[in-house]
Amino acid sequence: YEMKDSKFNLAVLEDDEGRKNAFATNMDITEEDAGLTDRLFNLYSKRWGIETSYRVTNGFRAKTTSKNYSVRLFYFMFSTILYNLWILIDSLICISFAGNSIDKRLITAKLFGLILCTIDPGG
Repeated sequence: YEMKDSKFNLAVLEDDEGRKNAFATNMDITEEDAGLTDRLFNLYSKRWGIETSYRVTNGFRAKTTSKNYSVRLFYFMFSTILYNLWILIDSLICISFAGNSIDKRLITAKLFGLILCTIDPGG
């Protein structure tokens, strides 16, 4: 298929429960590909984590109307550091309690924000 200047393959696959799923990909695929369904489901399931991280990162971002590039850059970098700190702390807690990293977050972004707000930097 071709859309504007992009060419891609469209794969319509049926899962175990009979539901049809469509995948647009630039991978070379044929109908005879062994394990195509499992491979595409695995690859595209990783997208959810990426999309979720973009959505959650926006929750950490400070709102500003400043046109000063330095201020905007600082806010962006600070939000990225907060996001990475949240992921690190949550991963460490998962490892300490479950013994390994698990897919579900034990500390939500909202809870992490509440904890940060209650910390008294003065001791």
